Amino acid sequence: MQTPLLPREKNQDLARAGAHSEALSSSANLSGGAQPAADWICVAAARNVLVVDDNDRHLDIISTILSSVGNDIETCGSGAEALRRLDMHRYDVVVLDLVMPEVSGLVVAQQMRQLTLSKKTPIVVCTANMTIARRQMAEVPGVTAIIAKPIDTASLVLAVARAPVREHERRSDQIRF
Repeated sequence: MQTPLLPREKNQDLARAGAHSEALSSSANLSGGAQPAADWICVAAARNVLVVDDNDRHLDIISTILSSVGNDIETCGSGAEALRRLDMHRYDVVVLDLVMPEVSGLVVAQQMRQLTLSKKTPIVVCTANMTIARRQMAEVPGVTAIIAKPIDTASLVLAVARAPVREHERRSDQIRF
């Protein structure tokens, strides 16, 4: 299965081919051709996302993917730092590596549920070991998706976009008459 292109990658490919990216994307939309997932998911509301991973390369990849579709991204390189941030800031979604030194993703997920600002924040787990992740995260409330590494662009974008909006936020966004 071919990974969908990010909007930036799509434009770079079109520019290299010497085509006008606006004209081609317009004609593709008119012809009813399939659109890459990263293009159509852009209609979703931007989320404030905290990405937690001890690997700088993974932080860069995940934050680039999610920011390219309009999300606001903050990154941190350890579970301990993540817990400090989660205690001080409200995030819409946390993308969490499971295996980290000192404070693991499992510990972060469990302790988040005791923090006032992060009690109901949805969690998307990214891991190289799906079997362990499914077993460990099965009992943790708020885990909405487990994504395998290497990261599939469309799966990550969709998991963040589909993470539930917390109830108090949903009420404040509704129009009252």
